[in-house]
Amino acid sequence: MYRVFSYAMALFWVLVQQTCLGCARWACDDLEGTKRPLKPFLRGQGAFFLLLALLAAADLAGLVPRLHHHTNNSPSLVWQFLCTAMLVLDGGLLAYEWRFYRLHASGASGAGTDRAWEVFLLWGGLCLALYGVYFAGAVSVAWRHSLDLREWGHLCLFYFRIVNTLYLILEGSMGLVAFLLWRNLRREAVGRALS
Repeated sequence: MYRVFSYAMALFWVLVQQTCLGCARWACDDLEGTKRPLKPFLRGQGAFFLLLALLAAADLAGLVPRLHHHTNNSPSLVWQFLCTAMLVLDGGLLAYEWRFYRLHASGASGAGTDRAWEVFLLWGGLCLALYGVYFAGAVSVAWRHSLDLREWGHLCLFYFRIVNTLYLILEGSMGLVAFLLWRNLRREAVGRALS
């Protein structure tokens, strides 16, 4: 039951991140005055969520091969992939938040080309490459040296710590950008009050 609950909570958080990402993309387009279609972006996010939900269901049903039988999620490659997916989405949120800040700071003119989507894709590719490279090596070591569940769990925990460190850096960066945006909005409010 614990595994089902933790997967449900993780998928709920992915859905929250995707909703925020869709709103950020929409806000940037609105502030910029462009009318790029949002439906393909939302369909892509929906397909990504469905993929994650199917992987979680397959892992819970025992359809995904495991190195060891485990009763929690941390030794699961699917769980680690889900954590990586949350890191990808957080990077997208930071890219669009930075784009929104730049658009607001420049008055939606002269903010340059929208690079948020390219940054989001690049960040996603780097995160997935990190997952692939790390676990290709980890699985190879586990098979060659017949690691037990405890040793395999330590390898997964180390990856989880890498992901959490990157996640904390992204969250701190988003907080800093939010502070800069708040500062600009406060200056605008003070300027309107004085005029």
